[in-house]
Amino acid sequence: MSDPRNSDRDAIDSIEPSLASSALDRTFGAHFGTSTQVLPDDLATREAMRQAAHFAPPSPQAGPNRMPRVSEMPAQAPLPAQVPAPGQPSSSGQIPAPRELAKTATSTYAAACELVAIARRDLAEYNQAVNSLTQVLPTATATLQQGGRDGWTQALHRPVSADAVEADSLDEKPKKRRMPRWAIVLIVILLVGGAGVGGFFALGGPAYIASMLAEVDESAVRAVLEQDDAFMRGFASTDYVGESTYQLSDVRITQAVTEDDGSVLVDAEAVLTNEFFKSECLVHLIFVHASQADRYPSMQDAETATSPDGEWLGTLSQSSATTRAIAGVTNDPDFPEGFSPTFDEASQTCSYTGVSALDMWFGSRKTSTPYTYTFDGQIWTRSAGEATEEFSYNADALAGYYSAQDGDAGRMASFRIVDFDASTGAFSIEYKATSSGFNPQTISGVIACQMTSEAAGEGSGSFRQADGFVYAFSGDGQSSGGDGAAHIEGVLGLDGSILFDFSGDYTKPAFLFGNPSNESMEISGSVVKQQG
Repeated sequence: MSDPRNSDRDAIDSIEPSLASSALDRTFGAHFGTSTQVLPDDLATREAMRQAAHFAPPSPQAGPNRMPRVSEMPAQAPLPAQVPAPGQPSSSGQIPAPRELAKTATSTYAAACELVAIARRDLAEYNQAVNSLTQVLPTATATLQQGGRDGWTQALHRPVSADAVEADSLDEKPKKRRMPRWAIVLIVILLVGGAGVGGFFALGGPAYIASMLAEVDESAVRAVLEQDDAFMRGFASTDYVGESTYQLSDVRITQAVTEDDGSVLVDAEAVLTNEFFKSECLVHLIFVHASQADRYPSMQDAETATSPDGEWLGTLSQSSATTRAIAGVTNDPDFPEGFSPTFDEASQTCSYTGVSALDMWFGSRKTSTPYTYTFDGQIWTRSAGEATEEFSYNADALAGYYSAQDGDAGRMASFRIVDFDASTGAFSIEYKATSSGFNPQTISGVIACQMTSEAAGEGSGSFRQADGFVYAFSGDGQSSGGDGAAHIEGVLGLDGSILFDFSGDYTKPAFLFGNPSNESMEISGSVVKQQG
């Protein structure tokens, strides 16, 4: 049968770790009493310590569960090689009495005790490391040394003896009260913060913060736009219209973005209106707070604007507009008088018929040209349609008596234009004409005539009028003599004269003997209107 004391399974069931720890602490306080000590590296020594812990007799001064510490033992425990086996004589020649082994004298119990000791040592090292990190140090300062199993365990301080404490207390001088670390940190923060705040105020920090928090409002946008002369001149040309001052209205900010440098980019809408045009504008402006003007040299000449958040410097960067005409054109240098076009706002057009007249002494030629004025969003433009012409005679200028001016016109005793119809150019000539030669004969009559006009061509010479036409007439009528017929052709001259060729029948009396004969007289010359 196996020895029950050597049964590991039975021993494990009977082990109480707290008792094992206490036994080990009583027996080998030199090794385990101080938590920074480690087990010996020599395996033989470890084995002797283990057997001594299990086979040591209980102390007579202790209770049934107490073992004396090493310092209390009467003699040094012999090494395993020096301990005689039971029943054998010792080195002194005496046979020792048989020893009763402790109930825990098993290898399993010894291994358990060793594990407990190692665990206690590790726990002590952990506590020492934590205390060193939190600066809650013991009364003596410990240093790092290569003493642990991992090679860099921090050794705990040595226990301070009562004598050393008493000696230190006698020589101890009053110590200055140390300022808590948190107070030092707070003072440093306040000093650094104070320096920063001082620099913050010295460098204009409050103004900078104010500028970063300020907002551009519609009043600032309006102020900048109204001070921009180019913008306030509008977006439409003044051709064919008069001068009129623009008014700004309906300013509305659609977007405002503050850049990293503190400038503010503003997109806005506005309306420009004057007597003739209405422009719906889109504008892009750049603003900087007046308190930060020194940081923006390019904005030194910008317009100044005031808003609830202070003064701003602003400039118009871009602008565009959709413009409509709200009134028609009012003037055209080609029509200095009587210019009154008709305006159609829906089609953005104006219409007007221009009439040009060319006056001559006997009448006037009028040319009518339709014009259309179209507004394209920026400027009025003019286009001409097909012209029509109309000539009207001046009846009063043509009617009346004419007197001879040149040629044989002196034989025209009377030359009178009557019943002139200005619309058709029809008229009548009442005349008296005298034949030439010995015993001249006078005839009279009325000739119905009709005016005609045609464009002047080659050979027209002095008959070409100012309008480029030649005005002629012809007619047939009666004569008081001969066969009773008369005919006339003529053309209107430039200076109020009429050049004509006349022929009329008359009766020529017989000379001494014979009978009278019917003859025809011809007269060519020019006559001119009599004044008065």
